[in-house]
Amino acid sequence: MNGSQRGFTLLELLVVLVVIILVLAVSYPSLSRGTAALSLRTTGRDILNTLRYAREKAVTQQSGMLVTVDRENQKLRLTDDFGEGSREYLLPENVRIQRVVMGGNETAENSVTVRFLPNGSSDTVEILLQSRNGSLLKVVSDPISGGACIRPGEDTL
Repeated sequence: MNGSQRGFTLLELLVVLVVIILVLAVSYPSLSRGTAALSLRTTGRDILNTLRYAREKAVTQQSGMLVTVDRENQKLRLTDDFGEGSREYLLPENVRIQRVVMGGNETAENSVTVRFLPNGSSDTVEILLQSRNGSLLKVVSDPISGGACIRPGEDTL
């Protein structure tokens, strides 16, 4: 063997490791914000789909449907007028139900029930969701059509 072997020095390896660590440290916060925003949008769509499903089921079965929004346990429960056929949706840990507004008035109760009628109409409800990083999203039902939509959230409803 000759005296000039090829390879990396310990100093070169340490410099590469430091650069990798710096890149990860800078990019991690933006990645976690993106994950929180994605989770918030996904949860909003899941709640929207639950409200739409309740309306569709009320119209097709010609019986009232109830969606109970439980802020204390962070879940939604779908049942018929008699409390049968229960389906539950549990919100992920990084998204919370911040506020619920029924008929234009913010409710203080932990559990609120939204009624969907066989004619396609429903109670007016606004559900404000908040992600772990503070982003807000609002799911709003239309009382006349019984439909629902997602809107950007605000601090005041």
